[in-house]
Amino acid sequence: MNVRALFLRKRRIVWLFCFLLALFFSSFAAAEVTLSFAPEAPRMGDYVDVAVTSDREDAEKVEWTLMCGEESVYSGERAPHDVASFRPRQEGIYTLQAVLCFPGKEKESAEITIPVSGVAPPQEGADVLYSQKDSWWHDKVYSKRHKRSVEKSGCALFALSHALQRMGISGESVSPDALATAYSRFYINERGTDNEGMTRQAAVDYDFVTQSDLIESEKEIAACLRRGDLFSFSIVIGHIALADRISEDGTKVHIVDSAPGATYERINRFKTKGHVYFLNADGSFTEALSPEELPGIRWFFETGEYGGMEYWMDLSYCAYRGMRLIRPPWLKADLGDGLKTVALDYTGALVSRVTRDGEVFRIPTRDLRVGRNAAVPQIALVTAKKGTRLLDGNGKVISGVKRLPMNGMALLLEVGEDSLYAWWDNAFGFLSPKDVEVLSPGENYRTGVISVNGKTSGTAEIPVHMNPKATSKKITSWKAGTPVAVAGTQDEFLLLEGKGIRGWVHSKYLAQDPEESSGGASGSSPQEAEEKGGSR
Repeated sequence: MNVRALFLRKRRIVWLFCFLLALFFSSFAAAEVTLSFAPEAPRMGDYVDVAVTSDREDAEKVEWTLMCGEESVYSGERAPHDVASFRPRQEGIYTLQAVLCFPGKEKESAEITIPVSGVAPPQEGADVLYSQKDSWWHDKVYSKRHKRSVEKSGCALFALSHALQRMGISGESVSPDALATAYSRFYINERGTDNEGMTRQAAVDYDFVTQSDLIESEKEIAACLRRGDLFSFSIVIGHIALADRISEDGTKVHIVDSAPGATYERINRFKTKGHVYFLNADGSFTEALSPEELPGIRWFFETGEYGGMEYWMDLSYCAYRGMRLIRPPWLKADLGDGLKTVALDYTGALVSRVTRDGEVFRIPTRDLRVGRNAAVPQIALVTAKKGTRLLDGNGKVISGVKRLPMNGMALLLEVGEDSLYAWWDNAFGFLSPKDVEVLSPGENYRTGVISVNGKTSGTAEIPVHMNPKATSKKITSWKAGTPVAVAGTQDEFLLLEGKGIRGWVHSKYLAQDPEESSGGASGSSPQEAEEKGGSR
């Protein structure tokens, strides 16, 4: 063997040795990849959380693949998420594969079997949080005509469902897909949901209060949220979410968002003033610049979207966007069968008139209960000579609402140091403290009806005066048969309350109430029963 042949042979041996050595180290460096899932025994409809781990830290992307038996459920593009979720839509044996992609086109994979049996109960309750983009709603039809699904265009439905369930209304009828069926007519092609129209119809269907005008006052929004009101609002262009409470310091609003990815996408695209925060254990807030920074958020590999999330936003931003009121039934009374929701016709410091199920009731005002804390209300008696107006939180007169006359009375929902939030004539707003006197409901009084020439019915009227004199300014007039309560006396005049106004009337015009008692009266006069279509 010549020298050249010997050299070539030795070189081949060296190459072979290097190849084997490289192969050895390559196998030694191969990543150990594992997959895990929770819960241990998932059911159809459960959130299944999965995670892939590796002893290498330089993985760049993950390719997720999901099979159910021989059927492909999902096989998608690479994503930077080693923790993900899915919701199985059928029972069966699922096979999940995760392929980790490393630099230099290296890949390592792991596979796991996930048995899914049984059906999870529907999501519902006062703390329900739906994920609009979790793939569960993909085939739930919103607008059949426009080929729109609940997943694609149902954000307003999710906000409404969240609101109804936080008001204590549950059941299949308030699930997002059921609401989609009930309110599909409010979907407008290429615009989304007519949220005002849908909310107004839902207010009728589910007995809550709303209004056409958006609330844009920080003061009023904060006051409403403190009382337990809710807001469905356009959190960003083209996306609706729910606001359900305010922070202790009054600077942040708590948001329930079915699709936070849409919120972030539009905040970034349109460069809005919106900032998203999460609450720390010590009560401080930290801004989350992306959805990944929100603790506990899920990412669904089937849709490539984030799941529903609760977080906080600045009160100033929410007011800037304008918020649509959803006020739970706010006034209750015990009409003999426990506290139940009633509608208010008018109020006085002694007696108020309410309606329930088409029947009219005159009850002691002290028996009314306002808000979630069931507080006894106070009454604002207008003392300004020219009357006063209801104002929004920014001090502007609420359009379409009449002026409250002098000696008129409004029911107060909240009494603050410098503002009074009131109901009057089916509208809510603020009253200036300088224009009113705040009264507590009276305890002892007598009642009666207006009598003209001895008659308690008919069209005859008597004047109601500002002061206890026949020559005093006339405030209003009452027909015979008008029910009244006696708030005071002076000489031959009585200070009476009737139809939400307090004024002086000569004692000769008062007839004894047949049902008079020291604590007031309930029931309707025949005249009021005729006006309202019922009596008791």
